[in-house]
Amino acid sequence: MKKFNYLIFLLILQTFNYAQQKVQDTIKLNKVEITALRSSATLKNLPVNISLVQRREIVENQPTSATEILRYIPGIAIQNDGGITSTPIIRGLSRERAPILIDGNSFVGGRIRSYSLIDHWQIERVEVIKGPASAFWGSDAVSGLVNVITRKAENGYGKDFKIGTSLYGGYQSVNSYSRGRLELEGRGNGFDFLIGGGIRNANNTNTPGGEVPNSQFESNYFDWNIGYSPLENHRFEFSGKYFKNDNVGFPGGLGAPGPPMRVRLFSPDEQTGYNLNYSGKKISNIVEEIGFSAYAKQQRLHIDQVTNVFFQNTMNNNRVIDVNLDVDVNFGGLKAFTALRLSKNSKLTLGLDYLKEHRFGTKRELIVDIFNPKGVQVNKVTPPSGQIQPDSDATSVGIFAVEEWKVSEIFDLLIALRFDNIINEIERGPFFITEIADLYNDDNVFDNNSALTGNIGAKIHASKKSDFSINLANSFRGPDLFSKYNFADGVIPNPDLKPEEGVFYELGYAYKGQKLKLNANFYQNFLNNLYVPVTVDFQGTPAVQNQAVGKAKIIGFEYQLSYSIRALSNISWTGSYIRGKNEITDDDLAFIPANQNIFAVQIRSLNNTFFGRAEGIFTSKQDRPAPTERETDAYSLFNISVGINLHNVFPKSPYTTFVLSTENLTDKEYQSHVFRGTPGNQTRFFAPGRSINAQLIIRLGIAGNN
Repeated sequence: MKKFNYLIFLLILQTFNYAQQKVQDTIKLNKVEITALRSSATLKNLPVNISLVQRREIVENQPTSATEILRYIPGIAIQNDGGITSTPIIRGLSRERAPILIDGNSFVGGRIRSYSLIDHWQIERVEVIKGPASAFWGSDAVSGLVNVITRKAENGYGKDFKIGTSLYGGYQSVNSYSRGRLELEGRGNGFDFLIGGGIRNANNTNTPGGEVPNSQFESNYFDWNIGYSPLENHRFEFSGKYFKNDNVGFPGGLGAPGPPMRVRLFSPDEQTGYNLNYSGKKISNIVEEIGFSAYAKQQRLHIDQVTNVFFQNTMNNNRVIDVNLDVDVNFGGLKAFTALRLSKNSKLTLGLDYLKEHRFGTKRELIVDIFNPKGVQVNKVTPPSGQIQPDSDATSVGIFAVEEWKVSEIFDLLIALRFDNIINEIERGPFFITEIADLYNDDNVFDNNSALTGNIGAKIHASKKSDFSINLANSFRGPDLFSKYNFADGVIPNPDLKPEEGVFYELGYAYKGQKLKLNANFYQNFLNNLYVPVTVDFQGTPAVQNQAVGKAKIIGFEYQLSYSIRALSNISWTGSYIRGKNEITDDDLAFIPANQNIFAVQIRSLNNTFFGRAEGIFTSKQDRPAPTERETDAYSLFNISVGINLHNVFPKSPYTTFVLSTENLTDKEYQSHVFRGTPGNQTRFFAPGRSINAQLIIRLGIAGNN
């Protein structure tokens, strides 16, 4: 292992030397438009804090999941559930307050699993709004929003028909994680298509503290994007996917790793989705852009769980509880917008969103085997199978307006306004637990909540190199169906929850010199009725219930500093500081990540043949846990990677990229403070140990040019 690490280090040195010797054209980066604020826009003049991760970074950093794409963005921590399920925490607020969109379409119904149902090789770029985005996208976007843009083939308008294919492969040693993807791509005669599919398989994760049981997973999936452009500025699209995760272990849980020992599997977890989309640009002198999308998705989740309950002060089984649950969700929606260029320096975007979610009541099959102290089975209980919770529905409608106004050469202004109406409803039965049924009455089985949210931001271009920005916003989160109505393992619903509300401000500064680049942002988020997990007693067993806090405040500071050591090489420092308080009880908020700093050296040859990165990640002790959490220690991680674009070495060869890396180089034993458990971060499994990762991408034909 040491020889292998030395080899990577020598390769990076060689890459650096090669970078010094080569004197060729630098990489040409295309101008990228973002859609995080609804219509297409460029980043430079926007006062809202938006981070962008582009395809080249995704490929070269070789993330092992879609969530890992976000790991270098300051202010974002990865909440890991021990296996494939992981989600981002944006500026100290959990995943429920940072919704994920796929090509601008809402993704609801199971955020704990959402990112595991995305193939990161299919992603073109990821746009992340840090700070409330309710004025642009509606409910839930209290801390931010993640918009995943999937890849498309080259537009086929006015081009001859050509096809190509791509092959992706990867391996991670820490859990023997192998993955692959095959694509067929084509364009011409107005048509374009990108069709792909793949597999993923992983064993249990190895850590310096031992193997994490039940952290394995398997996946297979298929996706497509077919477009037709009758004119250069008009495109119709039909896209969709089928994604199946199977044998997905869910390590930890209440009481883990001690009794009661619980083995929980998602087997299977399936998603099927379809999307019809139209986009038009430069329609007239006034109508700059039009967009319309209709989408529908189904999520089918089967949970197989075995719980061992022991006699007191022994490890002898008293009961073995085998439960099978079906947790299914249907959702879909419409969105439409138009961007109007009412004057040369002004663009007004108007739009409408509609979303419908139907959560089927959980269906259950249960077998309880009962043993005596000598280990002899004395009874078997098999309650009737069937639906144990009522169906529930959520319907939301939102209308919005976003004004981008270039007041002068040195002053840009952005104003957004949105109105949302959200209706939640649960049927009156069945309930299999009387105490849960007793939580509901005529006043809380139906909710109708409305909110008006706004955003105003300004950017001042103090010089060609310096920009100042200020952004003010309020936020809104309507009670979600899961928190209000769904009884889960160890989690009690709260049908009396009211909407969360927030007020937010952010100050930013950016400097972009010839060699030095600096970004710094300070923000405060003032929240009312914030849901926090509270430990409660339910039928004599500890459980968790979301309850509203009267007032809470989150304060944070983020910074990014980089210095160019060659045209395409740099050293960088990024970091963040976040604190959150319940202002009524003075308790610390849950899931507030520890302070983190990342120092990195990134080098690249001037013809983009070789590239490499060495980094140190330094995370402080988190000694301010919430009442449902525990303290976590400080830790330092070191990672190193190298890569080569072989098509630049052998010009006649196909597009081929190979990346090799070692993560957690010193095999450090650690646990992030935001690792998930029930309740809080009480689960005590550790993060992955030293891992060797490899990735190979080969693209043939037209695919090699896109």
